[in-house]
Amino acid sequence: MTTLEQLVETAASLHASDLHLSCGWPPYVRNAEGALEPIPNEAPLTISSVKSLLDPYWTSEQQMRLKEVGDLDFPFTTRTHIRCRANAFRSQLGLGASIRLLPRIIPSMNDLRLPYLVQALTKKDHGLILFSAPTGNGKSTSIAALLRTINKTQKKRIITIEDPIEYEHESDQSLVVQREIGRDCPSFAAGLRSALREDPDIILIGEMRDPDTVHAAISAAESGHLVFSTLHAADVIQATDRILQYFPQGQQDQILLQFSNAFEAIIAQKLLPRRDKNGRIAAFEVLLRNDATRSLIRRGEAYRLHSYMHPRDGMQTMDASIRELTAQGLI
Repeated sequence: MTTLEQLVETAASLHASDLHLSCGWPPYVRNAEGALEPIPNEAPLTISSVKSLLDPYWTSEQQMRLKEVGDLDFPFTTRTHIRCRANAFRSQLGLGASIRLLPRIIPSMNDLRLPYLVQALTKKDHGLILFSAPTGNGKSTSIAALLRTINKTQKKRIITIEDPIEYEHESDQSLVVQREIGRDCPSFAAGLRSALREDPDIILIGEMRDPDTVHAAISAAESGHLVFSTLHAADVIQATDRILQYFPQGQQDQILLQFSNAFEAIIAQKLLPRRDKNGRIAAFEVLLRNDATRSLIRRGEAYRLHSYMHPRDGMQTMDASIRELTAQGLI
């Protein structure tokens, strides 16, 4: 029987970003162009075969947690040093898993074609910088590239709180400490509260997914730290609305005021197939903090932000970014 390590190796050879295991179907990968395709010559999976594939990489305690809550996140590394982030889950088909292959080498900001003023955010010393996109569109990779630059060029103390750790940063000019939810701390909010007692300059919060984490992240940015985090939203307007959705109506005005004072940038991104069939390339929507954008967010008028995202200020809409990539013949 094919092992999970062999399936991961095959996915890596196809330059796939993800490997999917689902009962009743053969293993699938998301290929370099972002399309799903089955791995050739593999038989449909069963509950027992999916479990057999995962057994070398999870503990009995993790399997009990899967039974209790229905899904489980866990990282693992193959013997050939391919790092992976796995999500195992129960479904109507039985047992399944989605496995993200994590590159060992962190790309540079130029490799990712990050806009100039997004790259310039590495020079900020405080504020909240959010990357927003649906799952699998490169948010974590973009932040890793920014932290890579800071780590190589500045003497900072960087603390990351992730679920799980995706990119491993080896301290260079900066001192980097990475903590994983479930192993090193119980939650993002708890990890962030601890980080604020550990003399950080820069904090990465893997995801803002609950009101405690959102509030703590904003407070950390307000108190003079540079904070990076992510949201699952398609554009900057949805990202602002998503923050509000975590709070009851009576608290939303206060959160808008704090967020408008704390944020430095919201960057939304979308991976698109390249015209030359050589993988995917990111389009970026960039909102930067200025008097106008801060005022709109404070007043709850995020729906008007696109009208104020002027290229002369270093900002751009997603539509403008896609038009530029099309004009350059890249997509």
